[in-house]
Amino acid sequence: MSRHVRRHQLLGLGLGALTGLLVACGGEQPRGSTSEGMVSSTSSLEEAAPAGMIVYSTRGKPVSDAGFVWLGPPEVLGGQVLEGNPQIFARIDYSHGGKTVGLFKATKGKIRVTFPFSEHATILEGQVTITDQTGKRHTFKEGDSYFIRQGQVVTWEVKGKEVIKSFFNIVEPQ
Repeated sequence: MSRHVRRHQLLGLGLGALTGLLVACGGEQPRGSTSEGMVSSTSSLEEAAPAGMIVYSTRGKPVSDAGFVWLGPPEVLGGQVLEGNPQIFARIDYSHGGKTVGLFKATKGKIRVTFPFSEHATILEGQVTITDQTGKRHTFKEGDSYFIRQGQVVTWEVKGKEVIKSFFNIVEPQ
C-alpha cells in the first residue's frame, strides 16, 4: 500500500512538530514490531506499532528509544524556536480517523507553537514548562498530565537534557 505524509497533519505533538505524521500510517494501525510488542528501531513510520498492548513506562526504567523518528527542526514543522537548538522526535503507535497515539521527545530549548490538534499527554521522563496564551504557566514532571485544545498558542520549554511524553491527539474539523 502506498503511503504519503501530509505536511498540514504533522504540525504538533505539543510543538507544532508532527506535520504529516498524523496520517503517516495511511490512517491504519501501524504494522511491524518486535517480539516484545515495541516498535523496531529500524522501522519507519509506515511500519510502526504492535497489535497488542503497549507499556510506555515501567516505573523508574527509561523509555526505549526504539522507533523514534527525527521530525526535523521545529521551524520547518511550524514551531518558532525562542531559545537553544531543540530537536524533536516522535513514534506513532496508532493513527486513524484524525486520532494519533504515540510518544514524543524534545531536547533542551524553548519553542512557541500553535497546537494543530487537541492533545492529552503524560510526561514519562524529564520535565517541561508550558505557558499558555493567558500567561498560565506550569512545570510538568514525570507522571503529570495535561490537556491542550487545538488552536491554543503555548510556549514549551525543556531545561534539562530532554522530555518524553505519551500522547493522544485528535484533529478537530476547522
